Amino acid sequence: CLPFLYPLRKDIMNILHQLTRTQTDHLVALCSQHLTLTGDVSHYARGRQRSWLRHEAPLSDARPWLPANQNDELWNEVLEICKQISFVPELGLASLGGEISPHRDASYADWRAIGINLGVTTFGYELSYPEFKWAPPSELVSPPQVSLTQLVGGEVFEFNCKNRHWTSNVAPDRWSINLWRVSPKQRPKYNEFLRNSL
Repeated sequence: CLPFLYPLRKDIMNILHQLTRTQTDHLVALCSQHLTLTGDVSHYARGRQRSWLRHEAPLSDARPWLPANQNDELWNEVLEICKQISFVPELGLASLGGEISPHRDASYADWRAIGINLGVTTFGYELSYPEFKWAPPSELVSPPQVSLTQLVGGEVFEFNCKNRHWTSNVAPDRWSINLWRVSPKQRPKYNEFLRNSL
């Protein structure tokens, strides 16, 4: 766990939408039915099982984009949820169980990320970048503001994925879907990948 050097806050998390229990259960059923999970290779997510949605993003600049799960029923359900919050994702990562330690998402991801939480967990977040864009050190939140938010299932929330974030107290049956748009830095490689995939 992150050593909390700063006061904890509870008002940083921006929950945009709440799924009903029926919607939550349906999405869990679709994940269970249509996803083939593999062990997460990220050093900060040992023990988590995952499946990329639509495309597998490169976790370093030297790696390529790869095709991933293309199930339309699951992805269309995700898109319907995202319509409620005016977000059009280009890729996602579904995961089951496993805690993740503090990290920032890699360069494939644009600043704004969406999380669809489908179980019990504590979401930790360190607010440093105040907006969904780069800022010089003089404009960062200092000291960073740290929050721990207890999630129980069905929450659809946004966060700046370039700020450190993590989970703890994760229920073994907790599913999660994180969604992104591709960053300007990775957009040329992503577009080339799409062209070559036709």
